[in-house]
Amino acid sequence: MSKLNKRFISAIVMISIFLYLIYDASILGVIFAELIFSIVFWEYLGFFKKKKNKIIFTIVFIFLNVIFPLLIINFITRPSTDSIFPIFIFSIASFIWILIGITIFRFDKEHWSDLKVACLGILVLTPAMDSLFIILSQPMYPLLIIGTVSIADTAAYFFGKKFGKTLIIPKVSPGKTVEGFVGSLIVTPFVTMISAIIFNLNIFHFIFFGIAIALISFFGDVFFSLLKRNKGMKDSSDLIPGHGGFIDLLDGTIAVLPFFALSALMVFLLGFNFSWITF
Repeated sequence: MSKLNKRFISAIVMISIFLYLIYDASILGVIFAELIFSIVFWEYLGFFKKKKNKIIFTIVFIFLNVIFPLLIINFITRPSTDSIFPIFIFSIASFIWILIGITIFRFDKEHWSDLKVACLGILVLTPAMDSLFIILSQPMYPLLIIGTVSIADTAAYFFGKKFGKTLIIPKVSPGKTVEGFVGSLIVTPFVTMISAIIFNLNIFHFIFFGIAIALISFFGDVFFSLLKRNKGMKDSSDLIPGHGGFIDLLDGTIAVLPFFALSALMVFLLGFNFSWITF
């Protein structure tokens, strides 16, 4: 079996199990999601060079992921327009990915210390994990996230295969091309626009949503590739046949989680017409 077939089958199996458990509103879905993210955290520890730094990072990460979820759960159980803390956190987290995207072309020229890996891990993984409390509150949210990111990844792959000539960051991700990236930026908002038309929703909101998902998922893909190259790793682990690790499978999805959580909160507070996602 070819590596591409293994990647496809592994992805389909994992995503199908996850979406079934979540959409069925089963507690098993929540447990499964938390288990997956625990594995993502364990794989991230592999990017550190010194064991003591792994321990310090783990302590800080656990502390933050006890405090922040309590505040987010308070917002979910007693929502009000004055509860701006979750919006602030997810806005900052989304902005961080924009900053990563802006500076991404100079990252490959730097050597990353454990301190930088730790700081970026806190800024990236903490809001991503905390966003699960928002995203798992509606069964259609995971489907929308995974579906949109999959469209972005698939468009980038096929446009890159068909038209790709100009490499973006060859030292970090030799498979990423400008043509593939542009293809993703075209196809993803087009699909979300069609969805908006079908469901009679705000077209502008969904075009913006598609562009943002395509951009941020690309930044997430390259960011984790940089971490692997910094440590001299090809994959984050070997847990998934054909893919490597869960970070390799979910890098783009991890990146878009805070932005999607922010979007969901704005739906609630500002009343954007996304009500179809609460089926």
